[in-house]
Amino acid sequence: MAVVVTGAAGFIGRAVVGRLVRDGVRVVAVDRRPVPVPAVGVRSGVRVLTADLLDRDGEVTDALRDADAVVHLAGCPGVRDGGTGVARRRARDNVEAAARVLDTVPDRVPLVVASSSSVYGGARGGRPSVEGDPLAPRGGYARSKVAVEALCAEHLAAGARVTVARPFTVAGEGQRPDMALSRWLAATRGGRPVHVFGSTQRRRDLTDVRQVATVLVALARLGEPGPVNIGTGASHSLAELLDAVSAALGVRPRVEVLPAADEEVVETLADTRRLRSLLGWVPSTDLGAVVRRQAGLPARVDADRWRGRREVVPA
Repeated sequence: MAVVVTGAAGFIGRAVVGRLVRDGVRVVAVDRRPVPVPAVGVRSGVRVLTADLLDRDGEVTDALRDADAVVHLAGCPGVRDGGTGVARRRARDNVEAAARVLDTVPDRVPLVVASSSSVYGGARGGRPSVEGDPLAPRGGYARSKVAVEALCAEHLAAGARVTVARPFTVAGEGQRPDMALSRWLAATRGGRPVHVFGSTQRRRDLTDVRQVATVLVALARLGEPGPVNIGTGASHSLAELLDAVSAALGVRPRVEVLPAADEEVVETLADTRRLRSLLGWVPSTDLGAVVRRQAGLPARVDADRWRGRREVVPA
């Protein structure tokens, strides 16, 4: 079996490549950035193609056409990114790149396309988000993922084996520096205030990147069409996440609560029944262990040492 992973140099992409390598699967890793050597290894059976999906590189085209399965993770991440040109980058790297992959991969080949839980616009009244819920994107990133899903729906209607993966918040080693946990760990270590948007009581369905990678690989093997939530079905408050940062680093951060943009939903929560029906299990998150791993610390968790010892400064 040979699996193509696009966005292989990214946070989740590196974890997926690593999972496939450990499973003894041949991998074609595609990214316009170099794929980190530790994720590849010398004798791992990984072929690296450094190319942009929209450049129509011949080797990438052949790899997508010849694959036994494809996991498409490449894209423009970042819910909060409001920089110059971000709308164009999202259109290009999310929507147009997905169209390229969808048009190239044969209909018979299982294709997992990464969407996002942001398409739901947050949990509604504390009820978990179900795959059949009407989509209510908030912000440009979420809207770009809805556009990607519309393309997937067209190919599904034509008989393609497209699985639309909707990961909820993902944490662990290699997380992007713009994501909350990475920012909080860096700020705490640097003696700077930790910035929280909206309230420390906001909640997130947080999933270990290692388990997300395992789920994506399993979905690629199954080739089951349609959307699938990737989450735990349980949520953690941002206060709990701050406690885990404090416990891991042994430092009490000073928390500054800032106004939240519309993209910052109050709660996310995955309905995991479809995922369980497909795989027979769903992810579970050891919050303390995930935070310690992301911080580059040993696995030991001293969960109670710093619990509740946060200084919160309202905006």
